[in-house]
Amino acid sequence: MSSPLGTVLRTRGTIYLLGTSLVGRLPTAMAALAIVQLVRLQGGGYTLAGTMTAAYIVAGAFGQPLLSRRIDRVGQTLVLLISAVVSAAAFVCLALLAAPVPVLGLLCAVVAGVFTPPLEPSLRTLWPRMLGEGRTLKAAFSLDAGAQEILFIVGPLLTVLGIAWFGSTGDVVFAGLLGLAGAVAFAVHPVSQGAGRPVAAPPGEARLPEAGRPVAAEAGSGASGGVARGGAGGHPSPLRNRQFVRILVFTFGVGIPVGVLTIAVTVFEDQHAAPGFAGWALAANAFGALIGATVLAVRPLRAAPQRAMWVCGLLLAAVYVPLAVGSAGAGYYLVAAVVSGLLLPPTLTQIFETVEQVSARSGLTEANAWVVSAINLGIAFGTLGAGAVANTHGTYTITVVVGVAVLVTAGLALLVRPRRLGVAGA
Repeated sequence: MSSPLGTVLRTRGTIYLLGTSLVGRLPTAMAALAIVQLVRLQGGGYTLAGTMTAAYIVAGAFGQPLLSRRIDRVGQTLVLLISAVVSAAAFVCLALLAAPVPVLGLLCAVVAGVFTPPLEPSLRTLWPRMLGEGRTLKAAFSLDAGAQEILFIVGPLLTVLGIAWFGSTGDVVFAGLLGLAGAVAFAVHPVSQGAGRPVAAPPGEARLPEAGRPVAAEAGSGASGGVARGGAGGHPSPLRNRQFVRILVFTFGVGIPVGVLTIAVTVFEDQHAAPGFAGWALAANAFGALIGATVLAVRPLRAAPQRAMWVCGLLLAAVYVPLAVGSAGAGYYLVAAVVSGLLLPPTLTQIFETVEQVSARSGLTEANAWVVSAINLGIAFGTLGAGAVANTHGTYTITVVVGVAVLVTAGLALLVRPRRLGVAGA
């Protein structure tokens, strides 16, 4: 009997689409460290570096749902191609203007972020089309999460290599061109080209608030469990679903320690005079996440995602605690970075499975994009806040920024306890 993961890998187009989407997403994996290093190596401070990085991430967080909503209406190909060209051009301008004209550099960072091609939500929308429901779909989400962690291993290392090969300016251009190549290759695939406007769910039926059971929608209400519909032509409005909004707030909390980590490892690099350490530490974190994703793909959680999600969030906060010991040696910190990555893929997998259950199919790309935006906003918030604190160069900077991130993430995990989400039997 074929395993679900084997079925995913043998399905025509899955490896190509996953691979090209990952290449297209490389700027996202490279940008945080690349922009910080661009500013720092050209004499800028942590505040400017954190602000410019956060501007890119926040702009992407708002641009992704807007572009994805357009994809839900007109299909993927044209939206992905146009956004990829604009974003790549903005990366080139950012590389050239960040140091001499910071204001224009900041504007370029915003444009690059807004027009980031929504490859991640686009791919996650294609999985159900290609594979159906059930264990095979779960395996696809786990594979996606694991592959993304490879991306976040490769991204920081490519940034380190890009700086060595092309300098900090050329590295940002390099990131933009990689993103353009991947997005174009994804967009021209027949499966992506065939993903036009999806068929809406039958009238009166919402997506699943609990493991496969449809319930009657509450027309026009944002009540927990109902999928409100709005916009022209009955296009779903996921933000009017209270369940979904709780998941977004929780996902924002998941992103905070990820954003803090970029600044924390850069501070560690400066304090210990260890050039290149930040890139290796971020790669180590992503390697830990790859381990977590691999274990999850081989042994999926038995609990329903809506029940497991908040527990994964609490455990995610816990594994970041060792990173608060900023006075430790480089070896300890690399191990702590690996450990801190272990719970990110399991947490994200529960989030995306739950979103697929509670969202209307005709707005699933937009719903997935809002989740991506929520974690990116959390990353931006963590990066900006940690950058501001790091500017003081205090002895306990790392302890403070990591400690606060852990507390916020754990607190927001409580918002998605089963009872809060209205899960039956909770």
